[in-house]
Amino acid sequence: MKLNMDLQTALIVAGLVFLVLLFGYNQWQIRKARRPRELSPEDDLPPMREPVVGQATSPETAARLHEASPESVQRREPTLAPGTPAAPSQPNHVAAAAAAAASTADADEAVAEEVAAAAGVVQAAPGAEGDEADEAEAVSAPAPTPVPTPAAAAAPVPAAAPAPAPVPAPVAAVPDGQPAPAVVDPLIDCIVPLHLERKASGDRILPLTGRLRRAGTKQVHIEGLRAEANAWEPVTAGHQYEDLQVGVQLANRAGPLNALEFSEFITAVESLAEALDASADLPDMSETVANARELDGFAAGSDVQLGVNVISDGAPWSAAYVQNVATQDGLVLSRDGTRFIRYQANAEGVQRPLFTLQFGDTNFLRDDLTVKSGRQITLLLDVPLADQGARPFKTVCEYGNTLAQRMGAQLVDDNMRPLTEASFIAIFSQLETLYQKLEARGMPAGSPVALRLFSV
Repeated sequence: MKLNMDLQTALIVAGLVFLVLLFGYNQWQIRKARRPRELSPEDDLPPMREPVVGQATSPETAARLHEASPESVQRREPTLAPGTPAAPSQPNHVAAAAAAAASTADADEAVAEEVAAAAGVVQAAPGAEGDEADEAEAVSAPAPTPVPTPAAAAAPVPAAAPAPAPVPAPVAAVPDGQPAPAVVDPLIDCIVPLHLERKASGDRILPLTGRLRRAGTKQVHIEGLRAEANAWEPVTAGHQYEDLQVGVQLANRAGPLNALEFSEFITAVESLAEALDASADLPDMSETVANARELDGFAAGSDVQLGVNVISDGAPWSAAYVQNVATQDGLVLSRDGTRFIRYQANAEGVQRPLFTLQFGDTNFLRDDLTVKSGRQITLLLDVPLADQGARPFKTVCEYGNTLAQRMGAQLVDDNMRPLTEASFIAIFSQLETLYQKLEARGMPAGSPVALRLFSV
């Protein structure tokens, strides 16, 4: 009788242990196979999705999703004289974001970001080299102090009119309720939204993003949504984020995003989502790769570089002489020593390359400049990367003309034919067509999205 009781108790205990193990295994399987949660009516923000270019939507139409309507945009050609923009009305979302951010610990930083996004400085296109030097000298030279005469002292001096304050340039309108964008752009990025179950700090997110730097040759960006400013920003320590989005660039000068790079990107995103207990809206691989190939085809047809050559009419020049001329003209030697770069400040005051100067295959850091010589200097303009408003090709031609006059040379094209007025008109016409093509796609020459697309 006692043996039967012990056997019965052992079987009951074994059955209970089996049920506990079975329940735990089911819970583990459910967590492992967890799917992205569906949006509930309480959610304020819809999931971010990249635009899909299908059979019913042409690439040009899909690229203009973020452009303003033609009625609200007035086309204006850049001029050589500095101008003052009309006073725009401040968008409501800028004031609302600044007021909300003022009540947080990061008020100063948030307000600075919004003001920087709303304010722009109109940069006048450069003129001839002599005009630039004259303007710089005029700005730096102190104004002479007038000596008052008795007649002048007796006459009342009218008060000087205050200089007009700089008027901020209008910013792109953001639909009500939608956060302001940051770096990630649906025009050139495949975007994966990550929906957090609860807020996450940048200090917790940053250590988990080690694998989200690049996918093959494509850049990866991760951004967080700050409720205080209603804007996306690169994940920063000390900030709290409602949601995340991760974007991988669809194409660059190394080619389109391929299936291997897409798989590497998705694996890293899934790992981040699991670590943050977040759900990810993963895109379709075949559709994303097709979009990448289409974008790469557009970029290949718009990737134009123009060269202007200065050819010696007499003896060849030494590399030391060319280096001296370029340095005196304010050009900066590149890090690898193969070219000199002319920089120019954009509307935000950031120095950007305008064109380069090359002297054959000379490396100004490694070669013996007293022995290396040649008869040709090449001025190269990377069209998609130079701001159209700065009239870069005009600047290249003017600088090449001054070089030819100073160095006893002539200005020719890549086929060694002298550049005439008719040649310049033909080139300007082709450039205007290319500029319009880039603008229709939503990525004007020299814009941040163009700088990312036409890079390696």
